[in-house]
Amino acid sequence: RIAELDRIISRLYEDNVMGKLSDDRFIKMSHDYELEQSNLKSMAEVLRKELKQQEQQKTNAKAFVAAVKKYTDMQELDAAVLREFIDRIEVSHADKKSKTREITIVYNFIGAFDFIRAIEEAHNTTEKQQKTA
Repeated sequence: RIAELDRIISRLYEDNVMGKLSDDRFIKMSHDYELEQSNLKSMAEVLRKELKQQEQQKTNAKAFVAAVKKYTDMQELDAAVLREFIDRIEVSHADKKSKTREITIVYNFIGAFDFIRAIEEAHNTTEKQQKTA
């Protein structure tokens, strides 16, 4: 559509030069088409960035799965394994009332992962599948 708008704007210009289209009409129509084209270009850029981000996440997930498969028969957890899986561990300030701290583990490849939410979603999916069966 972006290329098509270029052709339309070019034809509008030619029609204006040939006297088939008034100057006022040319200005309004060309402005509208250029605005549409600008919006489409912006949207295309946003979609390109989102696609790139999705592809990066897919690559990261594959790398994480490969690392997990590498250690499926692991007998003990050592520093090398931790370094391969964990980017950092974030510890929040202590809650004054309960004196507890929130701990977030940020994994290599996939970032912070909410295991509780993932388990709940898996449980909900299983329940839905059982209801439809």
